Amino acid sequence: MTVPSAPARVRLKPEERRAQLIGIGLRLLTTRPIHEMSIDEVAAEAGISRGLLFHYFPTKRDYYVAVVRAAGDRLLLHARAPEEGTAGERVRGIVDGFVSFVRRRRDNYVAVVRAAAGGDERVLEVFEDNRRVLTDRVLDAAGVHAPAPLHRLAVRGWLAMAEEMAIGAGDEVVTTADLVDLLVSALEQVTERFTPRST
Repeated sequence: MTVPSAPARVRLKPEERRAQLIGIGLRLLTTRPIHEMSIDEVAAEAGISRGLLFHYFPTKRDYYVAVVRAAGDRLLLHARAPEEGTAGERVRGIVDGFVSFVRRRRDNYVAVVRAAAGGDERVLEVFEDNRRVLTDRVLDAAGVHAPAPLHRLAVRGWLAMAEEMAIGAGDEVVTTADLVDLLVSALEQVTERFTPRST
C-alpha cells in the first residue's frame, strides 16, 4: 500500500505572492485590529516562512500599510462616476458604488476605518489619500472644477455622513436605493450652496 505524497508547494511569482499575502491580511483584518494581526499567522497561512514574508514587505508596518492601501483601492474601484451622463447621474454612480461597497463589505470597511483611527501615521496617510480621491471625484462629477476650501470641506463632511449611514443603517432601517437617494439629495444641497449663481 502506497501512502499518497503531500502536494508539491506551488512557487508563485513575486506579484502573485504579494497579492496572496495582502489577501490574507484583508481577510484577517475583519477579525482583529491591524496592529494585532500576527505576521507569523499570515506567513503560516500562505505556506511560507516569516523571513520570506519580509522579503516582500521589509517591515511589519510596510505589510500593514499595503493591506490598508489594497482595501482602499477596492473601494475606489467601485466608487466611480460613469464616463457619460449628466452631473446628477455621474454623482449617483459614485454614491451608489460607495454605499453598495460599504454595505456589502461592512466588516472589512469598519476594520480599515478602525486601522486608520489607530494613529499610525502611514496608515492614516493612506486613508486620507482615499478621502481626497473620493472628494475630488464627487466634486468633478458634480461639475465643480474650482472648489473653494470651504466647499471641499463641506463635501468631506458629507462623505463622513455617507460613510456613517452606510455602515450603521441596515436594510431594516433604509434600503440601499433609498439611502443613495437621500445622500444624493443632501449632496446636491451642499454643492448648490457653494456654486456661484449667474446674474
